Amino acid sequence: MNPLTYHGSPNGPREAAGSGPKARIETRLIFRELIAREIRSGRLTSARRARIVRYAAQMGLSAVETGKLIVECREEALQGDDVRAQEFALRLVEPPAERVPTVVKIALVVGLALVVNALFGKWMW
Repeated sequence: MNPLTYHGSPNGPREAAGSGPKARIETRLIFRELIAREIRSGRLTSARRARIVRYAAQMGLSAVETGKLIVECREEALQGDDVRAQEFALRLVEPPAERVPTVVKIALVVGLALVVNALFGKWMW
């Protein structure tokens, strides 16, 4: 039997990945490198981040731990000498789109309807 081949575990991937501190450190290092490569290549989209977080959860890392790894790798890319990696790392933190909240939109529509009704209501009815 090849020791490098994963044959499955009746108790799921967490047991197969190991439960000791050494296995956890190795898992973190693997995901850290995976995330760093995704950042350097510019492929770490939000969909890919979600997949990485799900995959890390299967290997025993929490979403918080994986998020911290993403932040660490982003900071390393920003402090590095590779201009492309810095550019890709900056794209990871895009400001939220400026959107008018739904409540404000509803209030504007209702207010406009009242004004139109007040101005033209006597001619419409």
